[in-house]
Amino acid sequence: MRVRLVAICVLFTATAVACSVVDEGKVERIDPQFGLDDTLPATSSSTTTTLIETTTTGLEPATTVVPNEPVTLYFVTNGQLTPTLQPMATPVTLQKIITALQLGPFGDGLRTVVPDNVDIRVATDGSGVATVTLPDDFFVLVALPNQRLVIAQLVLTITSSRGVGQVVFNQRVPLPSGVERAPGVELTFADYEIYTGTSSQFDPDPLPLAATTTSSTVQD
Repeated sequence: MRVRLVAICVLFTATAVACSVVDEGKVERIDPQFGLDDTLPATSSSTTTTLIETTTTGLEPATTVVPNEPVTLYFVTNGQLTPTLQPMATPVTLQKIITALQLGPFGDGLRTVVPDNVDIRVATDGSGVATVTLPDDFFVLVALPNQRLVIAQLVLTITSSRGVGQVVFNQRVPLPSGVERAPGVELTFADYEIYTGTSSQFDPDPLPLAATTTSSTVQD
């Protein structure tokens, strides 16, 4: 009788171990042959490596190349006008060219007689004629020996520009001979070619512009 009671107790204990208590005190059978893996969420110890492709953008400063165009500028040397080629950022305009004349050359014994403290305006309507507007007191600001030379420097440089063949001024200007050209009358490269040393028509000794004398000769 005692042996039979012990056996029953052992059987009851085994049955209790094979059961689990779930929500609300209910007992649910766990089938030992599948183990605990069927009732617990699966876990993994593996790691995943994500490769991120990187690009280097904006790290290096962008380089913009501005094209240059060689422009012929005339500067004074030994009383003559010498052509020089100067690179200029495009688009090249006549106003940029005038500014370059006012700033002057760099070395080589060249100089400019175009004053940098006056406002010289130049424009063209596309017909091949450039109109230069000088301030009223322009010849007061330019030294007398340089008055013909400065007009020559302007005319030779402007007519060497692309698409321009003639120049007109808003006031009378001197020719190399000393004769004055009336406002609005066209001037060409040939009118001042003597200053380049390629013509021997006459000696281009500088003469002052006769701005106030009544004996001045004006050529219409």
